Amino acid sequence: MTMNHYSKWFAAAVLVVGALAGACGSSSDSGTATGKADWNKKNGAAVKAVSLDVDEANTSLDKGDRTAILAACHQLQSDLADARKGLPVPDPTVDGALKPALDSVGTATGTCLNGAQVATDAHLVEQAQAEMKTARKKLDDAQTAI
Repeated sequence: MTMNHYSKWFAAAVLVVGALAGACGSSSDSGTATGKADWNKKNGAAVKAVSLDVDEANTSLDKGDRTAILAACHQLQSDLADARKGLPVPDPTVDGALKPALDSVGTATGTCLNGAQVATDAHLVEQAQAEMKTARKKLDDAQTAI
């Protein structure tokens, strides 16, 4: 009789543990989506700021206003640092698209700042424009992945 009582408790415990393990398993299967959504809530605004800054830097570079270029590229540099704090992204597809996009933005930002500081070097400004356009394309790809 005692054996039967313990057997029932054991069977109930096995069922509970199995149910919990199953719940954990299904949670980890959807964990990428939940992780991606959580990541986007925490870091999406920083990535959006970088995207807007790239557009602003492109506009400033097109106008050729040294003061506006410096302001836009310094803001981009600051927002880029914030966006990089969100790496790595828990979703490998997004991470694989966002890292090179932010790297491209970093390269373009450096060239932009150099071009604005050496305003007589049209080559650097043109290079910054081309790099910003590449960065824009990569950010669009990353945004699609997000």
